[in-house]
Amino acid sequence: MTVPGGEPLLNVEIFPVCSPALARDRLHPLKTPADLTNHVLLDLETTTISGPWSDWGPWLEAMKLGDLRPAGTLRFSHYDQVVQAAIDGSGVAIGRNPHSARHLREGLLVGPFGREATVSWGTYFVLIAPRSAERQVVKEFVAWLRDEIRQDAATEVERR
Repeated sequence: MTVPGGEPLLNVEIFPVCSPALARDRLHPLKTPADLTNHVLLDLETTTISGPWSDWGPWLEAMKLGDLRPAGTLRFSHYDQVVQAAIDGSGVAIGRNPHSARHLREGLLVGPFGREATVSWGTYFVLIAPRSAERQVVKEFVAWLRDEIRQDAATEVERR
């Protein structure tokens, strides 16, 4: 995808995440996506012009699991609440890289199904107004963004 006047900044991937303890649950370990039927899904539910939108929808569709029936669903209106509930062991959430990189790196979250369960979700672009392109503060900010992204990519951890 291209955006007129935009430069790709980073690609976003989505994948299930949960606390390490939940992934290793003795009764219902998370080994394959089908195991989600034994767990609570933590969902970011947003209302768009088209109506309600679920954070799990795109991932479940990509994995051909649109008819999956989890043990339950907890819905949140803010992504930070979803992430905290996953860290606390309340269920399984949809993680986003690079957003989840720090939590994965610190071991607060794991991606129980590995890279095979990762779905490309799009690209963030940086758009700079032509009148601002030569401003030093804009150049420094974009350079800082790119450096942060490079650092996250260099320290990305395996998802299991």
